[in-house]
Amino acid sequence: ALPISMGRLKRERSMSENTARQNGQLVRHDSIYGLVTLDSTLEATPDDMTVVDAASLRRQIIKLNRRLQLLEEENKERTKKEMIMYSITVAFWLFNSWLWLRR
Repeated sequence: ALPISMGRLKRERSMSENTARQNGQLVRHDSIYGLVTLDSTLEATPDDMTVVDAASLRRQIIKLNRRLQLLEEENKERTKKEMIMYSITVAFWLFNSWLWLRR
C-alpha cells in the first residue's frame, strides 16, 4: 500500500504544481496543498473573477476531499495493522510466559 500511496502523492503533487490557463485568468497551483494564486496582471471583470474564484475553490475542495478520503483509508489500514501486531505481540508473550511457567 505504501508504494501506491507514494505514487498517488507524487502524481497529485505534480498535478498541483502544473500551470493552467482558464477563463482568460492564469491560475498557478503551488505545493501539494493546492494553494492557488491568481496572476493579478491579467485584466478581468469582477464577474469573471467570481466565476474563476468559484471554479478554483470548487477544484480545491474536490482535491482536498480526495486527499482526506485517502488519509482516512490509510488510517483505517494502519489501525488494522496495529491491532494485528498488538494481538501477535500479546500472544507471543502469553505463550512465552506459559512456557516459562511450565519449566
